[in-house]
Amino acid sequence: MRVWLYARLSNDDDQEMNSLLNQQEICQAFAEQHGYTIVGQSFDDNVSGMNFDRRGLDELMAAVDADKIVAVIVKDLSRLGRHRTQTALFIDYLREHQVRVISATEGVDTFRDEDDLIIGIRGLMNDYYAKDIGKKIRAGYRQKQKDGIVITPPFGYWKDKNTGQIKADTEAAVTVQLIYSLYLQGCGQKEIARRLNTAGRKTPAQLRAERCGREVRQTHKTRDGQFLWTYSSVKNILVEEAYTGVLNNHRREYNNGKAKHIDKTDWYRHEGFFPVIIGKQEWEQVQALLKRQARPANGNQAKHRYAGLLTCRECGNAFIPMIRCWNGKSRVEYVCRGYHRNGKTYCSSHRIHEEVLDAAVQEYAETVRKQCAEELKKLVQMQKMWALRKPILDAHILSLQEKVQELEQEIDEIVMEKIIKSENTIKAPLAR
Repeated sequence: MRVWLYARLSNDDDQEMNSLLNQQEICQAFAEQHGYTIVGQSFDDNVSGMNFDRRGLDELMAAVDADKIVAVIVKDLSRLGRHRTQTALFIDYLREHQVRVISATEGVDTFRDEDDLIIGIRGLMNDYYAKDIGKKIRAGYRQKQKDGIVITPPFGYWKDKNTGQIKADTEAAVTVQLIYSLYLQGCGQKEIARRLNTAGRKTPAQLRAERCGREVRQTHKTRDGQFLWTYSSVKNILVEEAYTGVLNNHRREYNNGKAKHIDKTDWYRHEGFFPVIIGKQEWEQVQALLKRQARPANGNQAKHRYAGLLTCRECGNAFIPMIRCWNGKSRVEYVCRGYHRNGKTYCSSHRIHEEVLDAAVQEYAETVRKQCAEELKKLVQMQKMWALRKPILDAHILSLQEKVQELEQEIDEIVMEKIIKSENTIKAPLAR
């Protein structure tokens, strides 16, 4: 039997008993003991069982879709997942593809009907455990926030893993000071980003990638793969109060992956937590300037009918509406936000007039209207055809029903004839 080995480890697991190596050894020994052929294996490290968006599961599903395996071996069912509903749905997906799940330590097989009750009970227990441990983790993390904790320091700082102390990054701190200085000199955020890119200053994403050895999130890059400062990355630094030494914790809460912003009065505030990079007075000057230069909301999204509907194929940014004046006339154009904010190093110049979009939409709508009219015409013709044929078909059905009744009557007569004949045959010897 061709099998796939799967292992998963999360932060709340017993690191010794449920280590990835331990799980793999148990599954491998189980497969060898039963004479199974291991065709592949995958794992997920530091991933919650409540989340089914996993690289290891994707690899497993690819093997299932390619019809490479007939069984998945896990140490126990909790390794597959702890979310009761999603785990059940995933098991059903495997069953549809004739793939069973075998728990090496629990002796459970999803293809055995007698194990369905055990699987259901295990699912309830795993779901409860995940939710309970999640509550405890959130409560513990909340207390650490109150006490003052930072997991990932903002750009300009780094955390000593040995001592846990937060220190200023000399190179990044200079970049932060440069951003504040340029902004107070009258440079806009877009212009500051351009100057930083020209000077080759390292971006926050670039520094994280260098320290972690990998990119930890989606980043803005040039078309040749270079890290890029953007309008938003400059804005994030200008509003960050950490540079004055203040740590603000509990600014948002997460529930099922959705962030809920917390009122500023409920933040956990810790003065003098970070080394000071920007003076308090300078930071407040920047905040006042940002507030003064902020554009008032004008319902821009509501005014332009294609706002939020167009996406640049090259960089993935949305197209934003802009009003252009030419020869005394104004018109609406939609331009790539990536190019508009970050220049040609980030994306090409893409723009399209609203009139062109209107014409394209109208043409498409007309095409759809014609297709619908043709389909309606066909349906009407079919309706008329069936209306004409209905009396003929009804008569034919009636004739067939009468024929069936005649045949049933003939069958009854034949059966009765055979019964009478059989009775006479039995009575004849008795009469002698």
